[in-house]
Amino acid sequence: MSPTLRNLLSMILLGTAGGITISFLDIEPTPMVWIIFFVIAFGILIGKDLYIFKFSTNMNTVERYVKHSKQPYYRFLYAYLHDNEAEAEKELAKMTSDKLRAYITIVVELHRGNYDLVEKALGKIDSSEHRHYYSAHIALLKNDQDAYNQHRAEIKNRIYQLSLDAEVAYHQGNMAEAELCGQLAIAESKGIQKYLMIKTLDKNKRNLHRNSYF
Repeated sequence: MSPTLRNLLSMILLGTAGGITISFLDIEPTPMVWIIFFVIAFGILIGKDLYIFKFSTNMNTVERYVKHSKQPYYRFLYAYLHDNEAEAEKELAKMTSDKLRAYITIVVELHRGNYDLVEKALGKIDSSEHRHYYSAHIALLKNDQDAYNQHRAEIKNRIYQLSLDAEVAYHQGNMAEAELCGQLAIAESKGIQKYLMIKTLDKNKRNLHRNSYF
């Protein structure tokens, strides 16, 4: 069932439940009552998507969300992470947001070794945590320890810290430590972030020219 149809059916069910509740409680169905009801119903539907995006630990649910999303960004990620290059290019062509294109450039070109393109794209990212994380990752790949230490010191998010620990261990050839830190990062993440980490790791394991843990 598509998300659109599922949301429509949810609205119908919520409308029916609301009508029964109003009738049962003998509430005067004034315009304000209906406005309040529809605001609550809308909040429930939006809250469900927000929960999947931010907090879900059910990766099957998250994958369905990404796969059936109407947003080209998520459809690109699904195709890219499943090695469907033709579909990924098709969805990329639909994207108009410079910031989303910048994120895609970072994710794709980092693993291709095109660090100049990644550094240029980082200038379009608002999140300082993301900028420092990817800058630290690039510094590690370039064997620039001073730059790595500088960016690493600015990162407060524990998941990003664990991810970088995994990258450092992988870079040093310590696969056991990389797996330990990587799995800890995955275990502490949720929603889309957890999904992307798992799928990126899977994709990297299929890459004969792998240069990173994640």
